[in-house]
Amino acid sequence: MGQQTKDDDKERSKAATQISDSDPRPCLALSELTELLCGTGLLTSQQARDIETRATTLKSRVLKEKVGSVRSQAANRYDVSGPEIVAAAALPHPQKDHRRIDEDAIAMSLAEKGNLPYVKIDPLRLDGDLITKTLSRPFVRRHVVVPIEDDGETLRLAITDPFDSMLRETLESLVQRPLVYSVSAKRDILSVIDRVYGFRSSIAKAQDELGESRADSALVQLVELRSDDELASGSDEHVIAAVDYLLNYAFEQRASDIHMEPRAVDAVVRFRIDGILHDIEILPIAVHAAVTSRIKVLARMNIAERRRPQDGRIKTVRGEREVELRVSSLATAFGEKVVVRVFDPQILMAEVQDLGFGDIERERYEKWITSPSGLILVTGPTGSGKTTTLYSTLRYLSGPEINITTVEDPIEMVDPRFCQVQVQSQIDVNFASALRSILRQDPDIIMVGEIRDTETAQMAVQAALTGHLVFSTVHTRDASGAVTRLTELGVEPFLLSSVLRGVLAQRLIRCICPHCAADGYMTPDQVSALGLKIPIERRERLAVRWGEGCIECRHTGLYGRAGVFEMLDIGPRIRGLIKTGQDANEIARAARVEGMESLRENALRALANGTTTFEEVLRVTADGE
Repeated sequence: MGQQTKDDDKERSKAATQISDSDPRPCLALSELTELLCGTGLLTSQQARDIETRATTLKSRVLKEKVGSVRSQAANRYDVSGPEIVAAAALPHPQKDHRRIDEDAIAMSLAEKGNLPYVKIDPLRLDGDLITKTLSRPFVRRHVVVPIEDDGETLRLAITDPFDSMLRETLESLVQRPLVYSVSAKRDILSVIDRVYGFRSSIAKAQDELGESRADSALVQLVELRSDDELASGSDEHVIAAVDYLLNYAFEQRASDIHMEPRAVDAVVRFRIDGILHDIEILPIAVHAAVTSRIKVLARMNIAERRRPQDGRIKTVRGEREVELRVSSLATAFGEKVVVRVFDPQILMAEVQDLGFGDIERERYEKWITSPSGLILVTGPTGSGKTTTLYSTLRYLSGPEINITTVEDPIEMVDPRFCQVQVQSQIDVNFASALRSILRQDPDIIMVGEIRDTETAQMAVQAALTGHLVFSTVHTRDASGAVTRLTELGVEPFLLSSVLRGVLAQRLIRCICPHCAADGYMTPDQVSALGLKIPIERRERLAVRWGEGCIECRHTGLYGRAGVFEMLDIGPRIRGLIKTGQDANEIARAARVEGMESLRENALRALANGTTTFEEVLRVTADGE
């Protein structure tokens, strides 16, 4: 039996070689594909036979995933490819632990056998004008091909089958210029086609008129976004379709913010991904107004008001989970700018143990948050993860016996485990007045979105003095600065010293991509730039890691973000300094003596353990040691 398997492998390898060296021919059949993949070692003969036997079942699985039904009209239009059938088997990858044989792995094997480069398409680097002006949407959709690069002399096209010579002949007769080819996964090519052609088609056909919004007293509505396949089926509501394309694309690219910024003659759409903004699309200025109006309709904002800033929110569904969007509008010199912040509950509602604390830091933080009463502050600039930390903490503390009430401006995410109050300044519901009312509601834990005025600061301290556990945020550079900020707002130092349990200052730092991480050493100049006091003879042997760049991280070497923290623990010595009115520098020096790590030191720890890079440490902690 073992000999028979080896013979089968040899025969399939021989057949695969013949395929790659053969004369012009149409695309691969499933049996030819499995033979080729056996030749590259991606499949065994037994796995190939199993896939061919189960082809009908696997095809149905693909159709259900792609179009939702095996009997719909969309299923009849969708041509399931061999790589999709093989990928649907979800077999383990023979060379890569914890990975499956997916469309990317199959595309790599096809590229190798076809003597073409494999390209993982980065949609953020594509030129939408090049794509739409080169080939028509029906052609690229039918043949699964897309232009990805123009170097001035040759045009590079991404295809799925390097052996489909008929397609190449057709392309060369259509384009009439030198062409080069790369192999990419069908999933990636179709995603680009749906986004670029669908979005631009919707923008080109966009109408000025929008449907009327219905009055609704609810804080947030659930909006159902249509899938790319549903959008591709056609709709007269072109602006609505464009917004749906835009939001779906933002979710796919892990964007945390969507910026729509008007300029003199057009408008730009940008996504913030892992803290960095990327240009995505250019819109005609008239269409920008229609798109922003549609978003305001979804967010229950006043579309007639374009001069005053407004806030709103949208709830929608992504896969099997709800995603909340916070919308903000602002009048600028060239029109109304809209920013949509994406709140993914899987991130916003992380577990406390997943926030990035070290063992000592987590033990200290849990000591703070399990106190029966007191005030705990989280500091940092906008976008530093304060909301994630606070929501994760409240979720950790929640239970049927605990009454948790929050007052926020705005409510970042609606959670049934908390009683959440929205600040509404137009009816005199501000942080202070809401907090005053909350104290009459028998709360155990209170979260105040931000302490920004004297009355709110005094009410928060009073709530902590009367036996409640109070969480809040302040905008200060470091942890010790929060103490000075509250005293500047009029809180008596002796009161603050008696209620404050701890201050957490935090930043978000980008992480090294786990798929392309490499080991190396810091240079002496880098050691000096970080201010490390290390003997000269050891400066060239400090081991660090960095990302070399790969398809997973868009060749940036960075993927995802983690927190770095500065934790000011209020012990007897610090309490005494607060009580006597000492400044932030004196408090910070005493805290350092008692073991507090600064943000720079905590970031250096992340650098030393291979979480982040030298450049990220400098970028995030450039405002101080």
